[in-house]
Parts: sequence; C-alpha cells; structure tokens
Amino acid sequence: MKFNCFPKKQNGIFLIYTSYHVFKSRYFNDLIIQSSPKNSVWFRLLNTNIGFLFSSILKYEIDVPDSNYEYVGIVKGNKKILFEMIDSSPIYVWREGVGNKWIKEKFFGFQLISIYTLKEFELKLSLIEKAFQLHWSNLLTDKYVHGDFTHFNILLGVEQEIIFIDRKSHKNSNLFDFFYFYSYFKQCLERCNTISLEDTNLILDSLEDTILSVCDFKDMSSFILECNEIMLPNHWGLNEEDKQNYLISFSKVLVEKIGLKV
Repeated sequence: MKFNCFPKKQNGIFLIYTSYHVFKSRYFNDLIIQSSPKNSVWFRLLNTNIGFLFSSILKYEIDVPDSNYEYVGIVKGNKKILFEMIDSSPIYVWREGVGNKWIKEKFFGFQLISIYTLKEFELKLSLIEKAFQLHWSNLLTDKYVHGDFTHFNILLGVEQEIIFIDRKSHKNSNLFDFFYFYSYFKQCLERCNTISLEDTNLILDSLEDTILSVCDFKDMSSFILECNEIMLPNHWGLNEEDKQNYLISFSKVLVEKIGLKV
C-alpha cells in the first residue's frame, strides 16, 4: 500500500498515512506531537490542505496487514507501527515483528496530552494527578519502575480509565518515573514554538506541586534521600547531554518548594 509521509520520508522518525480522511483525524494530530513537539510554521503548514498536497507527491510503499483498511503510522528507522483506522478512529495497532510479520494488538486509548497549551494542561490536570496517584500506589508494592513514564505512554481509555503502556521496567528509586515524566514534559514544552514562557512556567509550577502532593514526602531530607537513589539509565528519550543536570534541576526546584512548606 502507498502512504503519504509527514513531514517527509527521512532518517529518524516520520509519520505515514493512507488518505486525507485519516490525515485529518484526531489520532494523526496526536502522532504529530509525538514526532516533534516544536509545532513549527512548517509543520503547521504541512497540517493543512496545502500540506496534504505536498505530501501526496512522493509516496512511501509498504506491505500492510490488510489493504482493505485505512492506516496512519510511525516509522522509526527500520521499526514500523501502524494504526488501523475505521471512521477516522484507531481500532487496532500493528507492530512489525520478526521476519517482517505483523503483530496485531488492541488499541487501548488516546494519549494523555494532545497539544502543548496551558488550556490543554489545565483540562487534563485532574487526569494527570489520577495517573500519578495510581502509579505511586503501584510503586509502593512493586520493585520495578515503569522506566518510560511519559505523557505519551499514559493513555485514556473509553471510560477515561488510566492505562500505562510501553514499560521499560527496571529497579530504581520510586521517584524516578516522576522525575522522568517532569523532565520529558519540560523538554517538550521548551521545544514547542507556540507556547509562551509564562505559560510554560505556570504548567511546570503546577506539575511540581502535583508531584509533591502525590508522592507525599514528609520533609526535605526524605525527598533528598529518594532523589539520591535515582539511577540514570544509559538510554532514554531526553537529550543526550550531561544527564546529571536533569536531576539537579528537578531536585533543586522541588527542594525549594518543600522548604517553603516547612
């Protein structure tokens, strides 16, 4: 089957889709911020009817599980993930496995955050808090953290239930997943061209308060102790710079907030 590419066929990550109908779907819009949080002028142009015409010029062809359906998908190097669409809604997830064989999975739900705005964050804050509370409760009896705890791996099901996906479980501090969620979300906000610094700071301030409320550290020393037990993995979705700087930044701002409450 032939696909259009977004923004284009390239090394690294790009999106694919089979028709204008699915190009305009809610889920394809969600995939756009997964491919890049920048929301640049070029990306916004490509997300219009003109962009659809551009994308139609050069096609990307792959064998699909069933050519009778429409698809949107993500290509990451040699890895392909397709979402089978019916009436502009994803129904199944297809992952390319060993020997280029497709593995079918149920589609569980939409990602927690669909756009980087203060309004979207405020609308989803109660759900973020609910997800944090559920995860913190699980960690108190589980020896393993999620390992890739981002707003893309927290889904909302049909009944608005919280679903965690794509675990990269390993032993670590119970605080690791919340540190990672915060750092990854902060990185996305800072890369986004269409959100103001003021709104970014308001979001981060609220997110910090939520982490402290859910994780419920009684004093500064218990928080610092838990922070010191965080082990930074070799591979993650954050920029490959001095990894310790992420932890220093996270612990500094939360220690200051704990200090203000004492």
